[in-house]
Amino acid sequence: TLTIVAVLCLSVAAIAQEQQDEQTFRLLRDSASAEKELELEEQLPAWTPRIDQGTIEVSVALGFLNLNTTLLKHDQIIYKYTQENSYFGDMTIKGESAFNPMLRLGFNWSRWFALEGVGGLSFSEYSMSVENRKSQKNEPGAPVISDPPLGEYDAEQRSLLTGQAGINAVVYPLNIAQRINSRFHPYVTAGVEHFWYNMNSNYTNETATSFGGNFGGGIRVLADENISVRFEVLMHMNKLDWTPAKYFTERNEGTVRVPLEDWPNDGVRSQVTEFEANDMMLLNWSVGVQGSF
Repeated sequence: TLTIVAVLCLSVAAIAQEQQDEQTFRLLRDSASAEKELELEEQLPAWTPRIDQGTIEVSVALGFLNLNTTLLKHDQIIYKYTQENSYFGDMTIKGESAFNPMLRLGFNWSRWFALEGVGGLSFSEYSMSVENRKSQKNEPGAPVISDPPLGEYDAEQRSLLTGQAGINAVVYPLNIAQRINSRFHPYVTAGVEHFWYNMNSNYTNETATSFGGNFGGGIRVLADENISVRFEVLMHMNKLDWTPAKYFTERNEGTVRVPLEDWPNDGVRSQVTEFEANDMMLLNWSVGVQGSF
């Protein structure tokens, strides 16, 4: 009996020792730690929506450039050539609305004034039309035939690419007198830029370059401290001056070259050496996302 009692006592003691050796975890924070963390959170400043001085701005925008205007026009120029006849008419080339992605990199010199570099591309097509048509056999002294059948010819519905690069000033007018704390910041912008025009045409053989300017405005919506959404409308102004190609077409693996000729009122064919420049007024709108750092 004494032996049984001793064994039971030793077992109870061993079980109690194991329970004391088990690890315990404190799942609740003490009140002092909780109060300290709450105090740190209260010390963090709340974000105020505003335009800050000294920030770098980077934005990517997608939009459209309205190239639905006359790109090239020339009266009584060759538009079709066959072995027997040459065809002339009043030629007009027009563009269309072009997809226009843009990239901007700027710096806020103050709460109301910023400078930004701008670069963009556009992708579209152009189309050609011919009126007041005439034709003549490829023989000396051949008579002129008015309004010949249009027939099949290359109407040049081909690709048109543009590039643009410049620097713009951005002014937030509501921030000039005082700092405005708001998510919505309207602005005006203007600047200088360089345009490049390139179309896959028989009439031109070089990219046309043009120096011009732009002006417009928009609104910037601050989503948080670092991200904004930007809506913008611009008017681009420049002068488009193409360089004529030397040859209209080449045949028989380049052995037959047809010069780019026009047919003025005196009835004598002559090489086209220049085109009349066009004043371009191009409307551009875009929507973009802007980051501030």
